[in-house]
Amino acid sequence: MYGGVQFMIKQVSLIIPFKSDKSEKEQLFTLLRGISNWKAVPNEIIIINTDLKQLSFPRDIELFAEQNSINFCIFHQERLYPGHARNIGIDNASNSLLAFLDTSTHPCNDWLFNGLNSINTNNFEGVWGTTFYQAEKFLAKIFRASTYGERPIQTLPGSILHKNIFKKCGLFIESTRAGEDADFMSRAKLHNLNICESKSLLNYDKLNKMRFKEIIKKWYRNYFHVASMPYFRAHKDIYFYGISFLAIIIAYNWNRVFDPTGIENEFFIPNVTKISALIIFLAYLFIRGVLLPIRKGTPLKFIFPLNFILISFMSFLLDLTKTIAFVYSKFFKS
Repeated sequence: MYGGVQFMIKQVSLIIPFKSDKSEKEQLFTLLRGISNWKAVPNEIIIINTDLKQLSFPRDIELFAEQNSINFCIFHQERLYPGHARNIGIDNASNSLLAFLDTSTHPCNDWLFNGLNSINTNNFEGVWGTTFYQAEKFLAKIFRASTYGERPIQTLPGSILHKNIFKKCGLFIESTRAGEDADFMSRAKLHNLNICESKSLLNYDKLNKMRFKEIIKKWYRNYFHVASMPYFRAHKDIYFYGISFLAIIIAYNWNRVFDPTGIENEFFIPNVTKISALIIFLAYLFIRGVLLPIRKGTPLKFIFPLNFILISFMSFLLDLTKTIAFVYSKFFKS
């Protein structure tokens, strides 16, 4: 019992990578204080601080850990990417069950209890997290519609996994800033492990704090790092742009090849280049501005009457940024 809330201490290690800046520190403290309201509480919390600055905690957080015999571990190792930080947590965890959270993800109070119950009741090897991306500001809503959508998606944060899974699938890639979680999840799925999806949502609230410049910077940085990873090598967006570019080239040269004399034979198509470009433009507008947002749960009342144009424009900028990051990483990354 703590603060009037009844909870159970469970044999599970909670692993949280952390980069010490002011906003993330506040999020970490909020996350740790919220643990006292959980229905089940881990008996070990491992925080990996990847910054130069030493991390100290408010007395109420330390007191909660002391009063409930929670093993509170902090590892300081500078300039680590998230995968490397998580691997340190895995290597040093004393329990066979590992739970993963990030500072920007906020679980509901029964998240750990429900996940452990699913594992124990059904003999699962683990539970994947499910995350809902919150968006209140207009820019955040346009960005969410262009990317994650309004349906919860499967994520590593929120996952609870048996430690032996990492012996079967390997640890996280340590040399990349982003994508190490998706890479690990894809490897786990290739092994056909008995892992279910969590029914308890995590909320990700960082979208509302991001400005447009930060969004583009984040997109470029992430895809620059993931470009060489097997999980992303065959990214479908690149094929779309490649095919579109090829179609424009063919259209531009169509009449020159099939009607070289200029007599307008049966193969001649007036304004073929403009028509082809218009078809590609309208197809992109429909796919990125309407079809994909609908498939990802964005309501029609938000898409129409005019927001689909802004969603398409945001998608184009993100896709262009992603393509530049892929190309630059391919040819210029040392």
